[in-house]
Amino acid sequence: MEKIKIIVNPKSGREQSIAKLSVLIGLISKDGYKIDLRFTTKRGDALRFASEDEGEDLIISVGGDGTLNEVVNGMYFANRKTPLAVLQCGTVNDFATVLNIPSNIKDFYNMIKIGKVMPVDLGMAGDRVFVNVAAGGFLTDIAYQVSEDKKTILGRMAYYLEGIKEVSKIGIINDIEFKKIKFESQEYKREEETLMFIIANSGHIGGFKNLAPDAEVYDGYLDVLIIKAINITDLPTLLTSILSGSHVSHEKVEYLKTKEIKISTKEKIVIDVDGEKAGKLPMTFRVLEKALNLVVN
Repeated sequence: MEKIKIIVNPKSGREQSIAKLSVLIGLISKDGYKIDLRFTTKRGDALRFASEDEGEDLIISVGGDGTLNEVVNGMYFANRKTPLAVLQCGTVNDFATVLNIPSNIKDFYNMIKIGKVMPVDLGMAGDRVFVNVAAGGFLTDIAYQVSEDKKTILGRMAYYLEGIKEVSKIGIINDIEFKKIKFESQEYKREEETLMFIIANSGHIGGFKNLAPDAEVYDGYLDVLIIKAINITDLPTLLTSILSGSHVSHEKVEYLKTKEIKISTKEKIVIDVDGEKAGKLPMTFRVLEKALNLVVN
């Protein structure tokens, strides 16, 4: 390893990325590596920086899951196989958390110096790659329709289940509508009255480690969670079962593993990918096996 490209979202994690970055640069410089430092200022910057091959031996993404999503899309569509390291700095860092990637700078630097690389899966939602999760339905509708002050209460869309608790406090829960959605995969073909669905590449989503309890980033499958039409009064019980992972046996929940699934509806349903808006149904979701070379502990 001679040259390292560092792609930084300086606004991630209330700007803690800058503090971590300064320590990391000091360690890298001390060992004599060349550094190509790129700061994002707008959406799309991280994608562009990651797609540009300038001879680096390693790329480091510094930010949250949104920054990471852009970096991975840039690398994937440019067919880049350069190893990627993920430094956690954002509000949401599910992917790094599930892989036990250190957030402590010295431990992180030791990890990249050792250079252990593992090929991991990604997901594809339509024409956009996702690292951790794609979702649609109840909470994605809320995220893109309610006022800014209510969005602040809900937080980023990665906090799906936290949102279920919060919407009951802000008056949206009474306006809920179930959508008739068609799911088509080799394992499951059915049209359901649906509250929401989640397509997971890893088992750690929005801080909930059991939401997709069987998901692994290297198993060659996506895990699909479908929450069907349910009485609103039953939502707290369902939420409690999610904390333990027992929700997968709930009568109003379908849970399956698949390599590809097509989801369609006559209604307008926005798809959220790693916390960002990414088109609407109909859409096909598929796994991209071992598509990313990730530096791990």
